[in-house]
Amino acid sequence: MQITEILKDSFIEVLKDIEPSKLINNKCIFNKDTNEIIIDNQIISLPRDKKIHLFGSGKAVLSMAKSIYENLEEKIQKSVLVGPYDNSLDKKDLNYLKSTHPIPSSKSENSARTLKENIESLNEDDFFIYLLSGGNSALVELPVANITMNEFQETTDLMLKGSMPIVAMNCIRKHLSQVKGGRLVTNCKAKGVVLVLSDVLSNDLEAIGSAPLYFDSSTFEDSIKYLKEYELFDKIPKKVKTYLIDGKNKKIEDTPKKKNENIKHFLIASNEILLNDIKNNLLSKNIIAEIMDKKIEEDVNIVVKELLDFIKTKQEGCFIFGGEALVKVTANGKGGRNQHLILSFLDKFPKDIELAILSAASDGIDGNSNSAGAVINNKTLEDVKVLDLDIKKYLEDFNSNEFFEKTGNLINTGPSHNNMLDVLIIHIKNKIKEK
Repeated sequence: MQITEILKDSFIEVLKDIEPSKLINNKCIFNKDTNEIIIDNQIISLPRDKKIHLFGSGKAVLSMAKSIYENLEEKIQKSVLVGPYDNSLDKKDLNYLKSTHPIPSSKSENSARTLKENIESLNEDDFFIYLLSGGNSALVELPVANITMNEFQETTDLMLKGSMPIVAMNCIRKHLSQVKGGRLVTNCKAKGVVLVLSDVLSNDLEAIGSAPLYFDSSTFEDSIKYLKEYELFDKIPKKVKTYLIDGKNKKIEDTPKKKNENIKHFLIASNEILLNDIKNNLLSKNIIAEIMDKKIEEDVNIVVKELLDFIKTKQEGCFIFGGEALVKVTANGKGGRNQHLILSFLDKFPKDIELAILSAASDGIDGNSNSAGAVINNKTLEDVKVLDLDIKKYLEDFNSNEFFEKTGNLINTGPSHNNMLDVLIIHIKNKIKEK
């Protein structure tokens, strides 16, 4: 079996094995006899004489909810869940709202209002569990009154295409939203726990899903700083710019700066778990892999250069990286950051080394394509010649998905109902001897 197939198989197998419901069951102990949940050695007591409420939003919400229903179904009075996929849970009193990602829409507004109304209707003696995962920032959105959804959509689209990192994007989103940066629970009287699946490298609770139930230490000034840094401030809609400036000038109240003491957050899983599981899976295939401390978090062109420099320092081995590359999109082709990264690497593929490289998204959906990513090796260069493909043209058109469909290098998993960032694997066999 070719090494590209082994790497692809490991990624796909791990993706199936880290289903969010399993991650919750691994992290939480549900004790029905004592009416408690134990998380990170903390005991969470559930009401004995009342049922609980289940809320959630994000790409992983359905799988996460599956675990809660398996363990606490008889305790759940009602639930409101928001996700991007069709509902796979047939449960009584479940209100599932299918929303949009990565651009928010009227469905996002409806989802935000529904969650807000249900959470604010709870009393002091009520208890809820909230399931939060990546994707929430688009799926649940209610722009501030001064800004329309169209203006919010335009701003979001500019940020997504402008190579802006998730922490920066979420800082701006929080300052334009009625339900981010802790605002979803501003008027919440109930107690609750938030189970969090991280799609942020730092695992910062202020950044994950734009922190709807946490708090926000960033400011309007930070939002403007990020937009200027990525040369977007003069491109965003005029009303958005005016609103942020008014906020900077203290004319508008900033996001909540203190967490709600009645609501506790627990990190269930992160990119580190994904990388470790892939390492162990590769070991079962007799490949010893090393997880690298260096994270993939810069512009794709910088990432490719750093990877090429890294490869020069190695004779052989298998190396795993985690994170998300940034891509400044300037055309309307089909693909995503992982496929674009691999195509950019192929354009500069070192011909004196026998190697394979994979990059793929843990949610199974890379950009605007239906693929998770791509995997290539030296043979791919031969295929490119046979097919007479112009790598640079496909890069200019941001059309990496069509390119790899022709070469047969795509990784197609379908939606994983998960979101734990991306994984990049490099396998170096040896230097190719000159003939």
